[in-house]
Amino acid sequence: MLQWSPSHTSENFWKQNATRLNQDNQQLLRQLTRILSTSTNPTVLAVACHDVGQYVKYNAKDGKRYLQMLGAKQRVMELMTHEDANVRYHALSSTQKYFAMT
Repeated sequence: MLQWSPSHTSENFWKQNATRLNQDNQQLLRQLTRILSTSTNPTVLAVACHDVGQYVKYNAKDGKRYLQMLGAKQRVMELMTHEDANVRYHALSSTQKYFAMT
């Protein structure tokens, strides 16, 4: 289960590790997408949305394509209307990063 921890909020962590989500046929990214699709826990969803945003921020070229291919982009956009304000915030922030990165 995802929960807030220092690594989730560390810019240095994401700079160094974002591309690792692409390893092993995007295994970690697929797991994150699965969490977005199956979890109902607001904290888990907020952390997952945040992680997607950080991933695309530091891996824009390939990251956007993989998020689209796996359905994570669509799911994060759906979560912008979630009942929990924290989930909505992180979904919106993630979506903004997705569209801002080229």
